[in-house]
Amino acid sequence: MANTDQESDPLIENNHQPQDSVIEIPIEVLELAPECCIYKVPSRFREANQKAYIPQLISIGPLHHGNENLATMERQKLRYYKKFSERTCEKTLKQFESYIEDHAEGICRCYEIQCILLLEAPKFKKIILHDAVFIIELFLRESEKYSDDDFLSRKALLSVELPTDLMLLENQLPFFVLKELYNLAFPNSDISFLELACWYFDIHTDRSLKEKEIKHFTDLIRYQVVSNRPRNIDRSRIHNIYNASMLHEAGVKFTGVKSGIFKIGRSTINNTINSLLDVDFEKGELKLPAIDVAYESETRFRNLMAFEQCHYPHKAHFCSYIQLLDSLVDTSEDVDLLVKERIIVNRLGSSAAVADMINNLAVGIVHSTTLYGKIGRDLNQYNDNSWNHRWAALKHVYFNNLWRGTATVAAFIVVVLTLTQTILAILERVKPTK
Repeated sequence: MANTDQESDPLIENNHQPQDSVIEIPIEVLELAPECCIYKVPSRFREANQKAYIPQLISIGPLHHGNENLATMERQKLRYYKKFSERTCEKTLKQFESYIEDHAEGICRCYEIQCILLLEAPKFKKIILHDAVFIIELFLRESEKYSDDDFLSRKALLSVELPTDLMLLENQLPFFVLKELYNLAFPNSDISFLELACWYFDIHTDRSLKEKEIKHFTDLIRYQVVSNRPRNIDRSRIHNIYNASMLHEAGVKFTGVKSGIFKIGRSTINNTINSLLDVDFEKGELKLPAIDVAYESETRFRNLMAFEQCHYPHKAHFCSYIQLLDSLVDTSEDVDLLVKERIIVNRLGSSAAVADMINNLAVGIVHSTTLYGKIGRDLNQYNDNSWNHRWAALKHVYFNNLWRGTATVAAFIVVVLTLTQTILAILERVKPTK
């Protein structure tokens, strides 16, 4: 895959370095190593929203290192490096350097090859070291809550921007590196690095998560999102599902499940995130977990989707959910309906903006496992049933609120009583005389 993005140029600062200063990678893995899990986002996704894949605050790993717009946080990395050395000792940092030196090739193999092929080996190792130390120190500070005077905790905006940057697909370190370095520094700790990471992103830990081999933070968040997906995967394709407004006119009842709000970041996440994909349609009622749509939501959604497309093409469960959401939302009227039913929490203000965001999300998706094939077919059949439309229209005209419904029932009772009285009067008149 050719690298055409201008913002990545600073990563390769000198293409004419001596051969022994460049990371050596065997020719047989010049395409993709089996360990590869950190990808350059394909151009088909970048074209929809280039900014969604570029860190706005901090670079992690080699892909965006050298971006002048992120220089301020490079100084913070150095400050955290010093604080970490005070927390541990110089010997620990020497152990870190030795570990990275010994595992440099394995670390490289986690990246798509064009990301680091021409990067100087010493510089690559230094990037890994400083970024790993920064993340470990950051997570420790968050867990210890000792940061009233810390630059990264004083600013509320950073509590949103920093977690967002740390889950970008191109902005990752291999998880095993962070875990092993943490274990070197704190071999007797009661808290694992996985638990620290889950604390930072406010993710619920369970046995299945602890047993999974996490690739990086994007993978960690994606696992939490899809872990409670529907188990009966329907691989049949539904090419068209009616939008929310049309389904509502057919009588479909939309119900928001309050426990499924999807957010990321210490100040915003809900630890019931794992119910996001738990969609159900039964007896005319479509139940959807509530989803929070804020300014940073598109960035987070897009990076999860890009990772699935690159790494889990046959298990693209989050992409399947986005396609379902895209089918339900065509216009601002659809958004208004889903907001009213507490399925969408609109923090963008404009319903049209939410509709545009959702409509553009699915652009570029190639691989998607259909989780909702049966639900799609059932919704279509429900909409195509003319009786459902008539009954829905009847309810809308005569029972759309309590007062009108009460008046309708009262009028119906009056009509019945009047009719009954009329029939009784007629029977009385035609009753034969003795």
